[in-house]
Amino acid sequence: MRRRSLVLAVLFVLGAACVPANLLAAEEPDLSLSALLAGGPERRPAPEVPGRGPGAALAGAAGLDTFPVGCATPLLLLLSRPEGPLDPSLRLAQTIAVARPLLEAERVTATRDGAFAIHFPAPAGSAAPLAIDRDRDGVPDAVDRLAEALVAARSFLVARLGYPPPTPDGEALDVFLVPLGHGLEGFAVPGRDAASQGPARGTAFLVLDADLPAERVMSATLHQVAHACLLASAPRAAIWWSEASASFLTVAATGDLSGFGPALRARQRSAGRGLAADGLLLMQGSLLWPQFLAERTGDAGVVRQIWSEIAASGADPLAAADRVLMRSSGMSLRQAFREFAAWNLFTGAQDDGRHYAFGRSLPEPALAAAGAALPVDLDPVGEVEPLGSVAFRLPGDGRTGSLDLSVRSEGGRAGADLLVAFRSQAPNRVLVPVPLDAGGEGHVLVPWADLAEAWIVLRNEGASGAGTRFQVRGLHDPVAPFDLASFTAQGSGMSIVLEWTTASEKGLVGWNVYRSESPTGPFSRLNQVAVPAYGDGSSDTGYIFNDDGVRPGRRYYYLVEGLTEAGLADRSHVVSGRSAATR
Repeated sequence: MRRRSLVLAVLFVLGAACVPANLLAAEEPDLSLSALLAGGPERRPAPEVPGRGPGAALAGAAGLDTFPVGCATPLLLLLSRPEGPLDPSLRLAQTIAVARPLLEAERVTATRDGAFAIHFPAPAGSAAPLAIDRDRDGVPDAVDRLAEALVAARSFLVARLGYPPPTPDGEALDVFLVPLGHGLEGFAVPGRDAASQGPARGTAFLVLDADLPAERVMSATLHQVAHACLLASAPRAAIWWSEASASFLTVAATGDLSGFGPALRARQRSAGRGLAADGLLLMQGSLLWPQFLAERTGDAGVVRQIWSEIAASGADPLAAADRVLMRSSGMSLRQAFREFAAWNLFTGAQDDGRHYAFGRSLPEPALAAAGAALPVDLDPVGEVEPLGSVAFRLPGDGRTGSLDLSVRSEGGRAGADLLVAFRSQAPNRVLVPVPLDAGGEGHVLVPWADLAEAWIVLRNEGASGAGTRFQVRGLHDPVAPFDLASFTAQGSGMSIVLEWTTASEKGLVGWNVYRSESPTGPFSRLNQVAVPAYGDGSSDTGYIFNDDGVRPGRRYYYLVEGLTEAGLADRSHVVSGRSAATR
């Protein structure tokens, strides 16, 4: 794989073991939307919440002092489309959050493009941020910065990327500057049909924290304008996809990953959690999925095409992605997810320059130790959610033979691969599929002597439904893929005859023959077509190869290479032979 040169652009700078289940959990505390709906006695808003604004109302209903992410839009989307009655604390929080804020001595200014109306309170004192007006234009500098950020965000999303505008042309979207606190930077309030109070349509207004640091204004603003554009495109899209897309677009425009550090760490370290996991951190961290799609296809517009497919067909984001990918590149969702699971291992210090453009800046992947050496026994591996994956690291130890790896799975739609680093092929890793049969079982032999490290990647490729449980066992087979009983090279006139005999062969399909003029190489392949392997089990099998391309009286060095069913090579020791000298 070669790293895509796709640049989404920095456009604006305004500032032997049983694997326990807790190995599959995020280290960062998160807020699950489904758990929030389920409720609990500890989640009760304080009596004074109604007088303290939307930030306090949402934090009280969630039972949090500080939100794990700065965007509360997923929570507003959840509350705007409940599948059943909301409990009193959530209903109260929704009522407060969706009400247009009442500001003290409210002032309003329009952005220069007329697309936004910014509502802000009169400053409480000369030292307040909204009291500073260095350019003496009658508008606080903080509001000026916000106005420029709004114009830049809309230009990037609508004019450059082709997303629908947050409001129809000629209508301004209201933006309220309100002290939010509790770690919140802003949220978009979904709009409704005024006549029917029916499903959400577009965006009613945006709320941004009045105390945003200057360096966070661009990212926080663009994130909420992105939500507004996405609500205008498909207001009923899945919440996780909305937050992942808004986060992706924020990074695409600003090039700033710093605000998403905790979310990306949570996503990278939450092995086994699915793409559609409903934790706030995990939803933001899922920005890696649209980022992968954009880089893998070489087209940043693929994300907008998925949104257009959702709007046109009402499909869920994964079905829409499958249709768009099949039309544009012939790649299915399942194939894309297989690659995505692999890409997410090449981050941080594991970045090889061939995957994410900013892979070095991403958090390290979660690679649990499979064991210090063979044999290994991972039983059970904690449940892997739909479109989730988990990976384990297995070091080599230099012994001859093969890794005999077996995988058993139950539930979901299982998939398994090895990413193998061979010492002779460093720094590249080789993808070795573990084909699973209809019963969810599979087996593969991997030559062991040259293996430096193997990553065992287990996936649930189902878009929905049940989780998948895996059992993985790895044994050392000292005589696979072949046990070489003898290997000689003898001069015969003006040629050299190679003879080798195997005492056993397992999973072997062919041979290559290599020659060098030095015992340390480099070696060149002699045969254009692989020599078929005929061995079966533990019976002796002999082979003969005639090298007639030698010069008289010269010594040559040879090795043979067995090819396995998985397309992997295992080399023999080196032998030598001398051709006859001319008379």
